[in-house]
Amino acid sequence: MMLIAALTLTWGCSSDDDDQLESSTFVIAEKPSWAVNMMGNDDAPNWQAPDPANYESSMIIMVRLEEQLEAFSSDEDRMTVFIGDECRAKPAVPQKDDANCYFVLKIDGNSSDRDVSFSLFYYSARLHHLFKLSGKETFASDRTYGIEQEFIPPFITKGNSKYPVQCGLTVNLPENAPFTVNEGDRVAVFVGDECRGCGTVGNPITVFLTSANETLQVRYYSVEKGGIYTLKKTVTPTLGEDQNITITF
Repeated sequence: MMLIAALTLTWGCSSDDDDQLESSTFVIAEKPSWAVNMMGNDDAPNWQAPDPANYESSMIIMVRLEEQLEAFSSDEDRMTVFIGDECRAKPAVPQKDDANCYFVLKIDGNSSDRDVSFSLFYYSARLHHLFKLSGKETFASDRTYGIEQEFIPPFITKGNSKYPVQCGLTVNLPENAPFTVNEGDRVAVFVGDECRGCGTVGNPITVFLTSANETLQVRYYSVEKGGIYTLKKTVTPTLGEDQNITITF
């Protein structure tokens, strides 16, 4: 299961003009509530619990949801594990403490389950979104994961069926920016009118994409100016290292 947790897919971003975005439009506006919409259209799965009599032993994993997903968790959420095309864990329901949401999964298996395809599925009922993480693994009989050290699978970035591609983008300001940066300032990346990532200047932003062919537009909200700058030049996602861009006004 540690293999699933370590799955990575790295994309970079490059600007259409040597990493420089030149000129922008500005409109007076209240502070925007930019956020990536993770709402999907997946139906609730009809997972069937395995018959323990068909398997030699079991292993236990305790999964903690990512903070972003915890905000949408509900009693109708479900999680399970497949080995190949077989459901190997009774669909688990969420268990919550004061701060976090957990799922405890008992996975059935056999000694012959070596170098097999493990898939960890999570269905968010409120988001109508089925997340999936897959990887090759060997069934570990009578082992327990996620107790001594929390296991937080990266469903949002690595198991996201709506946005299977991500790109890391850091937006920087020039020394002659027409405003002073405020802690309430925000940076957002859009595809059309849809927010695909947001954060703060100088810090990496994860941008969520349906494919590497989408064209991105950067917007900046300035508290001091009380409005939004929309950069005219666009950013094109590319394979490679996370990208830094400097914007000018």
